[in-house]
Amino acid sequence: MADIFDYFVWRGDLALAQAPFNEVDGMILARFAYIPFEHFSRRLPEQPVSVRELARAALDDGALEEGQRWKLRDRELLEKMGASARFGDMQVCRHTSRLDEQLQTQFSALTVLLGDGRAFLAYRGTDNTVVGWKEDLNMSYLCPIPGQEMAVEYANDAAEKTGGRLILGGHSKGGNLAMYAGAFCRPEVQERIDAVYNFDGPGFFDRILDRQEYGRISGRILTFVPQFSVVGMLLNHPEGHTVVHSTEKGLGQHDLYSWEVRGPRFASLETVTGGSRFVDSTIKDWIEDMTPEQFEQFTDTVYTLLTDTKMTTMHEMKENWFDTAVSFVRTVAGMEDQTRAAALETLKLLAKSLTREAREEAREALQNA
Repeated sequence: MADIFDYFVWRGDLALAQAPFNEVDGMILARFAYIPFEHFSRRLPEQPVSVRELARAALDDGALEEGQRWKLRDRELLEKMGASARFGDMQVCRHTSRLDEQLQTQFSALTVLLGDGRAFLAYRGTDNTVVGWKEDLNMSYLCPIPGQEMAVEYANDAAEKTGGRLILGGHSKGGNLAMYAGAFCRPEVQERIDAVYNFDGPGFFDRILDRQEYGRISGRILTFVPQFSVVGMLLNHPEGHTVVHSTEKGLGQHDLYSWEVRGPRFASLETVTGGSRFVDSTIKDWIEDMTPEQFEQFTDTVYTLLTDTKMTTMHEMKENWFDTAVSFVRTVAGMEDQTRAAALETLKLLAKSLTREAREEAREALQNA
């Protein structure tokens, strides 16, 4: 099945003047925001630099080879972008990255000048830091979180420095940040926004959706989720969504590299799986049954559980799985009864949803045999 890299074969030699900007381009730029430019051996220049020049410098930069800084297939993506006529001449500027443990915030964004008079503001989703995952948990009961306020500030500042029309986008938490920034940026900035691309990012509480600011941008929000979506189905999405076929299983479908592409569009399905709907409804019911104070206690406990391992990234936890498991057991044992019950219930929910997903995949395989 075709994926993001096949797209470079089909459209990589066509500039935007020959083939208009589309949803797959948006996905590529959303993933581009994950490239860890903050770890360059030298800082990015203040002036815009082409994707081609940036790719050449990044691929030769030994600093990015340290500590598993390249994620998934990002190195290959950057190489393809730099070599293509479609992306190579696009200009990159205003890269920013901030990791603040005190604020429990991981924020990163960059601006891509498309070359047709428009600018794409790309917000990074959750990286593999523990702080980043705690921020995702905070998003489940707090709004705005510091990252959302930073996203608005970034949009206002980038718009002031950049003329022309705007497109906002991001994957996972980055999609949520793009939507929030599109809703609550200054009115004159919002008027310049052509579209907001949200790739499997969570929604918002009704108190945000009911705001006039959100209502003015909602018709320009384009949301895409895989068939087994968990992150993208969290909270509420009045804008609707397009379901994209993923070649991965279960939670692995959150990975954009697994999404199937057909020309300038995604391979779409009619609906998400029953497993995804089950997780969505169950999590929402569970959150609604807890007070904000109880849910905050739960998320703080999960964060404590993660930080007690003395590791800062999910990669380190995976590599040191035995120490991680011992720390998890010790921390869960020390939880208060109600919080421990909530943690165990969450694990049961995850296991149940994955089992349900496996049954659906087996049934589908039999039907197609």
